[in-house]
Amino acid sequence: MKRKHLILISALAVIASGAAVFLKTAYVVPVIMYHSIDHNDKTTKLSVSPESFERQMEFLHKRRYNVVGLDKVVSYMQKKEKVPPRTVAITFDDGFYNNYQYAYPALKRYGIPATMFVITGKIGTPGYLGWDDLKEMVRSGLITIGSHTISHRWLPTTGTRQLEDELRRSKDILHQGLGVEVKTFCYPIGAHNDRVKAKVKDAGYECAVTTNPGHSAPSGDIYAVKRIKISRTSDNLFVFWIETSGYYTWVKEHRDE
Repeated sequence: MKRKHLILISALAVIASGAAVFLKTAYVVPVIMYHSIDHNDKTTKLSVSPESFERQMEFLHKRRYNVVGLDKVVSYMQKKEKVPPRTVAITFDDGFYNNYQYAYPALKRYGIPATMFVITGKIGTPGYLGWDDLKEMVRSGLITIGSHTISHRWLPTTGTRQLEDELRRSKDILHQGLGVEVKTFCYPIGAHNDRVKAKVKDAGYECAVTTNPGHSAPSGDIYAVKRIKISRTSDNLFVFWIETSGYYTWVKEHRDE
């Protein structure tokens, strides 16, 4: 073999090795975040239409995605387990009734699990999930309920006593109302700091999710699990495929710098 061929092969090997290292370090299990599933998607980025949500769940189902609960995501993070291809987790914030009305039927249709983070002070009020809705979804075995506090306060500036109340009492309310342990927490508006994270852990939660805290935040922090917001742009399934690839978090964090 000629020397120039050996040099070319060596160069390609170095490039391939570098690419493999990059792919490994840039990968984050995609935890996608929804809010409302309704027909307001043209006016707010917090809404996804029922039709688009249905197509996205069908996409995950037909392409045999490994859709897992947050507990499994945490297990991957803690044990440094090899993550199966096309792994994704699904979450919903705030506890809107339209999650039961539109999202839950699609999730049942395709056997897809999800976590819904509920503002306990809103349970049973107009536009929000009621106890019967929550109990039905929990009984299905597909839906896990997590806490989103009592009043959706900005936690970093909340006094210690009230912060502990928001965390512990919302957990207790859900436990008493649903008869299940509540292990997951969602920071309102994604806002948190070290003090808040410590209180979440002290309150007995096993993990907590945020929005996108930036590339400086570690990807292995189970009390600040990064998520990807799904909005109208994800009506395009090519965009949705990119967002659920595991590399979109890295792209977004560096794009937003």
